[in-house]
Amino acid sequence: MHKVTGQLISGMLRTAALCAAVWMAAGGPAVVSAFDEEKSDGQSGSVTGGLPLLSDMPLPTDEELLKGDVVDWIVLKDNTVIVCEPLYPRPDTLEKRQKELAELNAQRGGSRNAQRDRQEAINKLQYLEITLPDDRGKDYRMSVSAVSDIINFEHLMLRRTDQLIKDGEIRRAYDLLMEVERMAPAWEKSRAAFETLLLKEAEIRIEQGDDYAALALLDELANRNLRNPQLPEVFGSVIERSIAAPLESGDYPQVRYFIGRLSRYFPQHPVVTKWTSQLKQKSQQLLDDARQNAQAGDHADASKAAEQANIVWPITGNERAVYSQLRQRYQTLRVAVLDFGGEGLVSPIPLEADLRHQELTAASLFEPSTADELTYFSSDYFDEWDPRDLGREVVFSLKSTRPYWQSQPLLTANQIAESLSDQLNADSSVFNPRLASFISEFSVRSPTQLKIKFQRVPLSLEGLFRFPIRGTASSQGDSPAEQSPIEEPSQILSTRFEFVGADERHRVYRRMVAEPDGLIGPQYHIAEVVEQKFETRHEQIQAFNRGEVDMLPHLRPWEIDIFKAAGRGFVQQYGIPQNHVIVFNPKSEAVRNPQMRRSLSASIDRENLLKVVVLRDPNMKYGRVTAAPWHSQSYANNPLVEKPSYDIYLAFILRLAALEQLRIPDKQKFVAEAKQKALEAKQDWDEAAFRLDHAEEITAAAAHIQLPKLRMLCSPDEVAMLAAEKIVTRWKLLGFEVELVPANTASNPAGNGDWDLMYRVIRMQEPLLDLWSLLLTDDRFDVDRLSGYPDWMRQELINLDYASSFIDAQDKLFTIHRHIAAQAFLIPLWELDDFAAFQRNVTGFEARPLSVYQGIERWQVKP
Repeated sequence: MHKVTGQLISGMLRTAALCAAVWMAAGGPAVVSAFDEEKSDGQSGSVTGGLPLLSDMPLPTDEELLKGDVVDWIVLKDNTVIVCEPLYPRPDTLEKRQKELAELNAQRGGSRNAQRDRQEAINKLQYLEITLPDDRGKDYRMSVSAVSDIINFEHLMLRRTDQLIKDGEIRRAYDLLMEVERMAPAWEKSRAAFETLLLKEAEIRIEQGDDYAALALLDELANRNLRNPQLPEVFGSVIERSIAAPLESGDYPQVRYFIGRLSRYFPQHPVVTKWTSQLKQKSQQLLDDARQNAQAGDHADASKAAEQANIVWPITGNERAVYSQLRQRYQTLRVAVLDFGGEGLVSPIPLEADLRHQELTAASLFEPSTADELTYFSSDYFDEWDPRDLGREVVFSLKSTRPYWQSQPLLTANQIAESLSDQLNADSSVFNPRLASFISEFSVRSPTQLKIKFQRVPLSLEGLFRFPIRGTASSQGDSPAEQSPIEEPSQILSTRFEFVGADERHRVYRRMVAEPDGLIGPQYHIAEVVEQKFETRHEQIQAFNRGEVDMLPHLRPWEIDIFKAAGRGFVQQYGIPQNHVIVFNPKSEAVRNPQMRRSLSASIDRENLLKVVVLRDPNMKYGRVTAAPWHSQSYANNPLVEKPSYDIYLAFILRLAALEQLRIPDKQKFVAEAKQKALEAKQDWDEAAFRLDHAEEITAAAAHIQLPKLRMLCSPDEVAMLAAEKIVTRWKLLGFEVELVPANTASNPAGNGDWDLMYRVIRMQEPLLDLWSLLLTDDRFDVDRLSGYPDWMRQELINLDYASSFIDAQDKLFTIHRHIAAQAFLIPLWELDDFAAFQRNVTGFEARPLSVYQGIERWQVKP
């Protein structure tokens, strides 16, 4: 369109008639330069009608405006139009020239040179210098008095933008406006058009039910022009509608979020005033209910009501002190988790979620307190334990009082004796073979004293007594008719918290012994733990950032520095790193072959996996490759054992050796049958010659034998699963057939024949005592499970329990460590520094905790 119109007008301007037309329209003479050479071209007549009228000029399409040449329209007094090359200054060329002319006319005085220059500028502003699109070689000059208006190219784009907005073509209108912004930054008329565009798109989003998108557009409009007359009404209507759904579901933080979004711009808006008043009223009512519950002694409901009141609307002023008092009296710790512990999972051993549950509900007689090379233990039940007779006899003195904050009940010597009796009874389900091998006898000297004699001196007395005390039916006062022939445990007596209820997303634990009334607020501690289950890690972190949970038990390695830099809470490192290891099922025939185990180990590129997949850090700041299942600073770590190296060629050779070893029996059978036939035929038999002559036949006889398919369980930890998937992929490329199964898969627990190896994430506290349970994948210390190991290895493990001194035990652990590495009885991968994240209102936790809930009785959650 621009090209055709330009050619038409260009041809007209090359005639003398154009000069006459301009002269007639202006009511006086017009000067056109470069005209004399064309004044005798013979054209005559009126050409005013030859120029197109403004009303006949079609508005360019958005495509023409974006891709075509930039031109301006000069509208003459008779409403005809001349299309020319861009005029300057722009946009609003005519207005800017008139403003400049008025400023020059208003000036007075000055030197003669200044006056002359000013007059020249005034004379220059009386005329327009124009160039025609199809005649760029010549410039024309015409009087401004002949011009009615100048429509710049930017004006044309705005007019097309208005039309696109009316037609609902938001995307195309946006593209045009962006081009206008580029050509004329901060132009007032384009800002107005952009506001119209934002309002129109917001209305479209509202009609589509996409309130969030509409609010984002209205936010942008408010930031551009808060005084837009249509903004308050539209914004208020969207907020009013957005509040309805969260209000119905009780999501008051979301309601307050919407109100705050509107009040940010219009604090006195009727919608803000209305809902603020209603929410404050509801909050006050809940706080009044909380007061009544507290007066009735129901501190749990009082705390929950106060919390809900603060959620509905933040409590301020004098009422804040009441709220703080109610919340301090009954404190709740909210912990974000991905899984709950329990039955119905394929894992044959307790998982992380089970260990959390056990730590809350079962307090051991001795528990780890700190760790370096050694792990140190403490007890909440014993005042002292005095070894006698060179350690063969120990008298345990129980505490007769406890601090007010301690949540577990006191124990008596009789209760501990009954629990010991169960664990030493071979017919009991809780029979402990290891404990039975140490204890020869025990006796109760008083309600607070228990004497135990040992057959041999335990090197780690505290580590040996890391078990909770369970009560039997008789100890709970049941009638004899209700007792079974063998008194089985019915309740854990040494417990901190009791499990009180659960739904699909929450598990609730409460103090076994509540803290007394009458204390001041800061003296109270956590009374309830709520584990809240989330489907994804993103949801967990989002809830932590919103303050909806108080603790993330474990941070991913790549999240640690992010949380530290954010400064939103405390990032606390655990005292012992997590070790990632692959253990083998000692009852599985498929993994008995040492060459196959060594091949699996050698094919793992540990350092690369650690850098790229596990840590996502080439410097490996929070992790390192390790050669043992215990942490690298442990006393059990043999310094002569090198870290396993990645050797894919060796792995391939070992795989072939493993396969060949499996085929040996069939090959020997083939040779034996051939020998039998030769002897029956009374032929001479030379086995070496036969093997040489029939090598291909011997090989073919065992060709059907292949390496067994392996089933690998994996801890449901995200980092472990990522690494396990990469490891299994590499094993499959090497020729192993491996099925990877998450250990939290809903199923009956895997039996001895249902799995072959398992990727585990462990934190070994005492290698001297914990190595058995790791290698045997069983906490019952069943010696029969050692049958999967060579005789010499079985003997080394048994001898470990009979070590006569710490030095002797360390030497035995060094030897076992060396043999584990040589025979790949397990596959150590790496150790990772582990961190937890707490909200800043959580205090009292350990400086370097050894477990998730260590010392939780003394934690506090401040309001």
